Amino acid sequence: MEPTLTDGQWILVLRGSHRVESGDIAVFISPADQKLAVKRCILEERDELVISHGWLETPWGRWFLTGPQWEILDSQKFIPEDSVYMVGDNQFHSMDSRNYGYVRRENLVGKVLMPSGRRENG
Repeated sequence: MEPTLTDGQWILVLRGSHRVESGDIAVFISPADQKLAVKRCILEERDELVISHGWLETPWGRWFLTGPQWEILDSQKFIPEDSVYMVGDNQFHSMDSRNYGYVRRENLVGKVLMPSGRRENG
């Protein structure tokens, strides 16, 4: 999530999947490896997918899509029910929904409220 969050930084999380909305940074169980991940929610259930010239267009910005990522999304018109689309702010170095697909709301842990300072070693 760099530059928004950095490795070792502590965050405060408000638990509850119902609290996560489009634009929020959230913690969830990643479909890729079943570990906790922190990404930004850019689309919620029933939001329309808008793809233009290889870019996913959202109210929160544009995200580049590779050929296989574009093909997966191109067959969809809307985000499925009870799902969200999570991406990293450092889009060219992020493993996110473009790679592993939608995140079910049941896998959301909660919304990041405020980042704290960097974690001190020791």
